[in-house]
Amino acid sequence: MKQYRPHILVLCVLAIVSLTGMHNALQNAITDLRFGWFPRQASGNVVLVAIDSPSLEKIGVWPWPRTLHAELIDRLESAGAADVVFDVDFSSPSNPASDQAFAEALKKAGGSVVLPAFQQLAGNSERRKSVYVSRPLPQFGEQSWSAVVNVAVEPDGLVRRYSYGETLEGAFLPSVGALLAGTYDANAKPFQIDFSIDADSLPTVSYADVLRGDAAALKKIKGHKVVIGATAVELGDRFNVPNKGVIVGPILQILAAESIMQSRALHGSSTTTTLGGLAGLFLLMVALWGRSSAGLRVVVLVGLVVAVELAAVFLQAKLPVIPDTSMLHAAIAAYLAALALDEIDFHQLLEMIAEKRFQRIAMSLGDGLVCADQNGLITVWNRGAAAIFGYEPDEMIGQPLDRICTFGNGNGKFDPISVLASPRGAPQAAGGKVMEIEGRRRTARRFRSRPVSPNGRASTGYNMAPSCAIYRSASAKRKESSISRNTIR
Repeated sequence: MKQYRPHILVLCVLAIVSLTGMHNALQNAITDLRFGWFPRQASGNVVLVAIDSPSLEKIGVWPWPRTLHAELIDRLESAGAADVVFDVDFSSPSNPASDQAFAEALKKAGGSVVLPAFQQLAGNSERRKSVYVSRPLPQFGEQSWSAVVNVAVEPDGLVRRYSYGETLEGAFLPSVGALLAGTYDANAKPFQIDFSIDADSLPTVSYADVLRGDAAALKKIKGHKVVIGATAVELGDRFNVPNKGVIVGPILQILAAESIMQSRALHGSSTTTTLGGLAGLFLLMVALWGRSSAGLRVVVLVGLVVAVELAAVFLQAKLPVIPDTSMLHAAIAAYLAALALDEIDFHQLLEMIAEKRFQRIAMSLGDGLVCADQNGLITVWNRGAAAIFGYEPDEMIGQPLDRICTFGNGNGKFDPISVLASPRGAPQAAGGKVMEIEGRRRTARRFRSRPVSPNGRASTGYNMAPSCAIYRSASAKRKESSISRNTIR
């Protein structure tokens, strides 16, 4: 059973990791780290027209009149923009004249403008949350395309995945990113955005510069698709994403489009691949366990971690796939823990703990206490013993016990003490046995213990002078000497 214990431990760890969802958090963390190792440049096919802080300063407080958006569409059409996508809400009416001007600009653009549609939560009379679909006003929707701008925020507060579109009120609408990329499928599953694409490499121009006809800004736009959206901090359209901290909504939409256009719409590896990797690791460890040294197994496990992760990084950089290595890393960590547990001598550890506890008790005693090992060398010498014999601990630790004590032979004489030659039997019983010993102080003065009762305690009325008692522990691993200097009551 002992040889299978490490593998059973690993299986239990994997079951806990899987059932608690810890592997998802671990995989997300690993994937996010990989994004920073191989940064990519944007294709440059999509240009952001930013409603930025300088534009707010030049034009005025948001929201702006829709006549400005109508004028912007004319500028973009004149500059040769391929498609124009607004990430701006046009679901509520404003000034009738402005709305009319904007509708006419959309009509003039000939259906090359995309306006956003989105779902949002709304309360009803029963104070329950319901989903409300916001669409452009009818006069705008008739002259434009609609695309979804909703994104899903995961439990950890980050946006990672993006949908090709959603079904709103019974009809499928593509997402902005899919529409910009020109590739969308109602049956396609959401993908993970490639956040290794550098957001700073996206071509960006200011709304105000385009509106006033800045030549450099219009040159960037020619022949490219355009997304118009807020980047100013004051407008608050921001999302937490991996590897980039916080980005604005329009940039998130463009990164999703870039992921599709660069064939970087990422998907996780299959469950079969994960199970195959775990099975290979399990068989390898079964073959090595008990047949190789612990050091070799550690080297193999650490080498596997490095090799697997390097291969995963390479695959993620070259292919639109995210290798799931979380369970494999969890299994390797569990095997390393099992190795550590196998190498720990728990009996020795418990002895060390007991020894340290005994040392603390011995040092706190008011009575004198001296302990010797099986070779008769002193191992413990507390303050009470120093007061009795006059030697400091550093002078006596490691010294032979017979330097300070001789053992009574029963004939009224005292022979040099020997722990190994001390009487067996009774000293090995619980509590040992108290014996008469002659002690020698540093001053060469000798002293003996007084008579004791059969149970090892002083008879009633006897005042014991400083005395020496020797006993052998029940485990017979250590023979110790104990010296008392106070009157025994």
